[in-house]
Amino acid sequence: MFVFSLWAALSLTRPLTNFAKAVESFGLDSIPAQLQETGPEEVRKATRAFNRMQRRIAEMASQRTRMLTSVSHDLRTPITRMRLRAEYIESSDTKVKLLRDLDQMEAMVRGCLDYLRGGFQQEVVTLDLASLLQAVVDQFGDMGADARYDGVDHLSVLGSPDDLERAFSNLIDNAVKYGESPEVRLWESDDAAVVEVVDRGPGIPQEKRESMLEPFERGDVGASSNANAGFGLGLAIARGIVEAHGGRLTLDERTGGGLIARVSLAKAELETKRNKLSK
Repeated sequence: MFVFSLWAALSLTRPLTNFAKAVESFGLDSIPAQLQETGPEEVRKATRAFNRMQRRIAEMASQRTRMLTSVSHDLRTPITRMRLRAEYIESSDTKVKLLRDLDQMEAMVRGCLDYLRGGFQQEVVTLDLASLLQAVVDQFGDMGADARYDGVDHLSVLGSPDDLERAFSNLIDNAVKYGESPEVRLWESDDAAVVEVVDRGPGIPQEKRESMLEPFERGDVGASSNANAGFGLGLAIARGIVEAHGGRLTLDERTGGGLIARVSLAKAELETKRNKLSK
């Protein structure tokens, strides 16, 4: 009787456990895996309904993404035509204003395309996060930004190099625009690789930090009149990529003023060779 009771309990709880895990992990960043329809009849019915729901939601999300991507892409054609026509305007002041508006429109379209593509990972490989961060920091240094890397020599994670490079480029670019002398730190906790992009700018009030990770949210005053201020997509794109890698992006206050954009990613190996980390 004991063995039979144990078997019956496992037969009931295992499908429920798998069902709960599937609900918890459900997202739009990957193709949903179909659950096996096992267990009691009620559990099989719930699993069947959940599988149908996954397929419908994934299909609707895919259609929405394709439609928005197509619209954003098609907008580039009239923008290009308007830019060509603007070149024939004689009034220098009107011409400058029109070209500036077109630059903003083009940046918006480009940002929307990047955001729509941000949640879809490419090929995932084991990569050295320290080398990737050093390369991104060097690129900003070549453009005249006062950015520096301070962290471990090597730390491996699983991920898409192109997507992670885009995410950290957005974070560093945000620190360069709104802060001063950004510093990129890399260290490890027991189970994660932690990246901190630290700046010495005005920071973001605590009550606004979570909303700043949403698309089209900006904390800078008068950004709409500044063509270089962005459209509030950089942090949203970065968060989408980080979460697609199973990580987390948070914003925190730097002691003495400024902002810390902190990214946590799962490590691919436990042992790393360290540098002395400046705090």
